[in-house]
Amino acid sequence: MQKNEDNHIVIIGAGLAGLASAIRLRHKGFEVTVLEKSTDFGGKLASFSWGQYRWDKGPSLFTAPELVDELFYLTGKDPREYFKYKVSPVACNYFFSDGTKLCFSSDPEKLKTEITEKLSAKDAGDVLNYLNNSRKTYTSVGDFFVDNQQYGLKDALKFKLLKRYPQLLSAKFRKTLHRYNESKFNNKKLVKIFDRFGTYNGSDPYKMSGLYSMIPHLEMNQGTFFPDGGMRAIVESLCKIAVDEGVQFHFNQQIEKIEKTKNQQYIVFTDNEKYLASKLICAIDHLTFYRDLLKNKRLFEKFNKQEKSSSALVYYWAVDTVVADLSLHNIFFSEDYQKEFDLIFNKKSIPNDFTIYLHLSSVMNKDDSPTNGQNWFVMINTPAGITPTTDEKYAIRETILKVLEERLKVDISAHLKFEQIWDAKKIEEDTGSFAGAIYGAASNEKLSALKRHGNQIKEYPNLYFCGGTVHPGGGIPLVLKSAKIVANLIQYEK
Repeated sequence: MQKNEDNHIVIIGAGLAGLASAIRLRHKGFEVTVLEKSTDFGGKLASFSWGQYRWDKGPSLFTAPELVDELFYLTGKDPREYFKYKVSPVACNYFFSDGTKLCFSSDPEKLKTEITEKLSAKDAGDVLNYLNNSRKTYTSVGDFFVDNQQYGLKDALKFKLLKRYPQLLSAKFRKTLHRYNESKFNNKKLVKIFDRFGTYNGSDPYKMSGLYSMIPHLEMNQGTFFPDGGMRAIVESLCKIAVDEGVQFHFNQQIEKIEKTKNQQYIVFTDNEKYLASKLICAIDHLTFYRDLLKNKRLFEKFNKQEKSSSALVYYWAVDTVVADLSLHNIFFSEDYQKEFDLIFNKKSIPNDFTIYLHLSSVMNKDDSPTNGQNWFVMINTPAGITPTTDEKYAIRETILKVLEERLKVDISAHLKFEQIWDAKKIEEDTGSFAGAIYGAASNEKLSALKRHGNQIKEYPNLYFCGGTVHPGGGIPLVLKSAKIVANLIQYEK
């Protein structure tokens, strides 16, 4: 089938960005076709099962659920009929090597009590002040940038941007996130906790700007949530309304090449079909798109020079016991946090002493494991493009088990019934994330946000980009905002 309507849009990729942009553009009256190389939709929001255990394969943090709800309201549907979620009472548990455990609640009073009892009243006040400043930074600067098309140096004198200069030129912008956090907290544990938010876009808190102190706002001030049915339920519900709205999906599509026509349209050639698009949306990793589909070596090399975000090594474990000390999100810090980031970003090697992230969806979604077990998602940060050997994966697993046993007082190795591993190479193969870099480019330079790949590129009219590797960035809220930016650009384009 070849479509040649003037309002026919082809979207490459049926991940979250592809689904969200498809829904928005179909609602605006466009004919929308989504091409996906795999057999299923969802991208990184995949899931798999073993026996009575189920795991979400990729993203595990869900904030700003109103951005998902917005897509249902847009199409005149009640989101609660398609998609439900719960508030997590605990945002995250933090475990330190000296035995300290801090339970961070999104409830300010509970958080204040916890920090006062475990640390001090002054530390509690410092945290609440920090979160208040995080809210102010996000609402005065962050929202403006993530809700709009990317701004560049040519926009420096625009009035809308001039109003943000007091924040953009503030001390927090000039300092690194770590230095900024050091100036706000006397307690090193709190510095480490708020440095951790740099990993939310795969970056180094010892390099990235202190303006990223706005990141905790969504999780701590607005709340942490979890969907009924797991993270996979987000894309399942969106795919359903996309189909209901008339979006056409084609799976198992091996795209051989993309050509631009003389009248600035695009022909997408697959192994057995071709699709004519008046406008084309790349909703996959832009580097993979340039290299494999558009076959533009110059643009690939240009953007490939940018420093990559971190990748990950994930162990999915079926555990036949229940550790009551754990919540939905749990962090076990390394001893030397700065050395860990130095090895990942500067030395391009996997640390021997690493921070461990442990996610248990079964805490919120009881059907994800049997009543006498838990589904463990255990992750460490690794450099993009670096895949450990089989022996290295075994050694890392043994280190993880040792750390968890020391801090949880449970020998988890005696309770492991199943294991699956996801590394940088598999992440690239499964999701198209170039070099396994989960967030595309890192945000380690002061002006990283201005250098990030935009939602359009001047060399290719009628070509648009959305998803976690382009503006405004990675993570579910920003991916959804990128889809909205692209839909608005297409709708209002003259």
